Amino acid sequence: MRKNNLLLYILFFVLGLTIFSCKKSSTTTEPTVVPANVFNGSINIYSSGNDTTLQRFLNGKYNTIKGSLILSSSDVIDYKKYFVNLVEVQGSVTLYKIPNKDLSFLSALRNVVGNFQVSSCPELTSFNGVTALDTIGSSLIVERNPRFVNFSGLEQILKISSITVTANPSLVSFSGLQNLTTMTGSLGIYQNPVLTSLIGLTGLTSIGGDMSISENPNFVDFTGLANLLEIQGTLSLTTLPQLNSLINLIPVNDTITSISLVDCNGLLNLQGLGNIPCIKSNLNIVACNNLENLTGLAKIDTIKGTVVLNKLEKLSSFTGLNGIKYIKKDVRISECNSMTGMNGFALLDSIGGGLLVQDNASLVNFSGFGKVKTIRGKVEILENNALRSLDGLENLKNARSSLDIYYNSNLSGYCAIKSLTLTGTAYISQNKFTPTWTQIKAGDCSR
Repeated sequence: MRKNNLLLYILFFVLGLTIFSCKKSSTTTEPTVVPANVFNGSINIYSSGNDTTLQRFLNGKYNTIKGSLILSSSDVIDYKKYFVNLVEVQGSVTLYKIPNKDLSFLSALRNVVGNFQVSSCPELTSFNGVTALDTIGSSLIVERNPRFVNFSGLEQILKISSITVTANPSLVSFSGLQNLTTMTGSLGIYQNPVLTSLIGLTGLTSIGGDMSISENPNFVDFTGLANLLEIQGTLSLTTLPQLNSLINLIPVNDTITSISLVDCNGLLNLQGLGNIPCIKSNLNIVACNNLENLTGLAKIDTIKGTVVLNKLEKLSSFTGLNGIKYIKKDVRISECNSMTGMNGFALLDSIGGGLLVQDNASLVNFSGFGKVKTIRGKVEILENNALRSLDGLENLKNARSSLDIYYNSNLSGYCAIKSLTLTGTAYISQNKFTPTWTQIKAGDCSR
C-alpha cells in the first residue's frame, strides 16, 4: 500500500513539472529577428577616421537603418558610395557641419520615421538631391545654414508633424514644400533676416499646433498661405517690424487657441482674422505702436482666456471687438495712451476674471463699457491721470472681489458705481477726490 502511494506521488510530481515546463515555454518571448537588409543600430559619423561603420554598412548591403543616421563631420567623405541604396531610416537623420553642396548621397532615401535636421552646413543651399523622399514622420529642422535658400528637393512631402526654421541668413522662401498640405504639429520661423513671406506653402491647409514667427526683421506679410484653413494652436507673431498685413490669413475659419502679437509696429489693424469665431485661450497684443484699432476680429463672440492690451500708443478704440459677449478670465488694459474711453465693447456682458485699467494717459471715462454687468474678479483702476469719472460703468451690478482705485490724479466722479454690489473690500486712495465706499453708496460720490 505504501509502495502504491509512493508511486502515485512520484507520478503527480512528474506531471506537475511537465505542465509547468509547458507553461513557461509557451510564454517565452522569441528574440526579434532583424531582417538581413536592416542595419541593427545607429550610424554616427563624426570624422573620417571612423568610417569602419560606413564600410560595414556598405559590405552588409543594407538599405535600412534601424536607429538614427548622424553625420557631423566637416571632413570630405564620399557618403554617396556608402548610402547609394539607403531607402529608410527608422530613427532620425541629423546632418551637422557636413561640407556637401547637395544631398544627392541620399537620393534613394524614401522614409525618415523620426526628425530630419540640417544644421550649420556651410555649403547646402536646399534639400536638392533627396529626390525620392516622401515621408518625414516627425519634425523638419533647418537652422544656422549660411547659404540655405529654399526647400527644393522636398516636393514629394505631403504631410509632416512640425517645421522649425531658425537663423538661416540666406533663406528667401519655402519653395519645395508647395505640395505639403497638413502639419499635425507646429510651424516655427525665427531669425531669418531676408525672409519676407511664406511663399512656397501654398498647399498648406492645416496646422495642428502653433504658428510662431519671431525676429524676422524683413517679414512683410503672409503671402503663400492662400489655402490655410486652421491653426489649432497659438498664432504668435513677435518682433516683426515690417509686418504690415494679416490679410492672407482670411481663409483661417476655425477656432484658434490664442493670438499673441508683440512688437509688430507695421500693423495698423487686424484685418485678415475676420473669420475666426472663437479664441479658446488668450488674446495678447503688446507694443504694436501703430495699431489704431482691432478691426478684423468681428466674428469672435467669446474669449475663453485673458485679454492683454499693453503699450499700444495709437490705439484709440476697441473697434473690432464689437461682437464679444463674454471674456472668461482677466481683462488688462495698460499704457494705451490714445484711448479716451472703452468704445468697441458694444456687447460685452460679463468678465469672468478681473479688470485692470492702468496708466492710460488719455482715458477720461469708461464710455463704451455700458453693457458690462458682472466682473467676477478684482477691479483695479490705477494711475490714469486724465480719468475724471467712472461714467460708463452704470450697469455694472456685481463685482465679486475687491475694488482698488488708486493714484488717478484727476478722478472726482464715482457716481456710476453707486449701485454696484461689491463682495470684497473697496480700497480708494490718492485720487483727486477720495470718498469712502460708504460715502459712494450714500450718494456722496462726486466733487
